[in-house]
Amino acid sequence: LLEYLEQDQVERLIEAAPHGRARLVMLEQWRAGLRISEALALEPSDLSLESETPTLKVPQGKGHRPRIVPVHPELGGALRSALSYGNIDQSGPIISAHRSTAWRWIRSAFDRCVEGGSMLEGRRIGTHTLRHSFARHMLANGIPLNHLSLWLGHSSIATTLIYLQLLPDP
Repeated sequence: LLEYLEQDQVERLIEAAPHGRARLVMLEQWRAGLRISEALALEPSDLSLESETPTLKVPQGKGHRPRIVPVHPELGGALRSALSYGNIDQSGPIISAHRSTAWRWIRSAFDRCVEGGSMLEGRRIGTHTLRHSFARHMLANGIPLNHLSLWLGHSSIATTLIYLQLLPDP
């Protein structure tokens, strides 16, 4: 099965992030379901935060398919703060980091959670775990499979079906 975290575990992981940039990358994955490459490529011009329904554009996801993803209020607030106070270059990525660096940020946060006793050691946690957690959380809260498939950028709804394994059997 895919590795995922429950909502309270994700929140503890994000709280344990080593710094604000790491926290923002984790929020992008958790609240928008972005792949790590998509989260790190996100630019200010990809955001529509002031509209009635805030969205972000993933101009080139896997397979070079663009898509539009709704922005959760928590992520929207974090992005607004980063853009206002983060000394962000308006013509480049919001967060400049390599994907291996982002992986280390998540591992560091996980290790802090283990040390603090809020998570069990031995789990295989990585950047994609937050994307899996997003998908499971959306399905558990009634988001239709076809919407989730679009938000995740899957070329086939069959790819999204795997997340049904993560839901409790009714």
